[in-house]
Amino acid sequence: MDLILDVNTQLYPVDLGDKFRMVIATSLREDGAPDDGEYDPEESVSSRATSFEYVMYGKVYRFEGDESGQEPGSRLAAYVSYGGLLMRLQGDANNLHGFEVDSHVYLFMKKLAF
Repeated sequence: MDLILDVNTQLYPVDLGDKFRMVIATSLREDGAPDDGEYDPEESVSSRATSFEYVMYGKVYRFEGDESGQEPGSRLAAYVSYGGLLMRLQGDANNLHGFEVDSHVYLFMKKLAF
């Protein structure tokens, strides 16, 4: 998978060479149950957000095929907008099967110490 991601570096500084853990999910809930897209810090249900340092909520707005590979349609790119911060995730179409245009996704990041 190839990733291009805009990060608000004023809120979450990221330097070249930093290693991080990134998770993309459709729900804040640890059990994967759907949520309403609103964060309530007083809610008793455990949230994935507590385990990460940087969280964004966005919407898948476009898919694009990569015809340069051996098999047409074998690679796909999914584009997500996080309120103006953009992401392109490109790779094997099988790895992007859960993404759909107009669906909402969360992005969670946490730097790793090495």
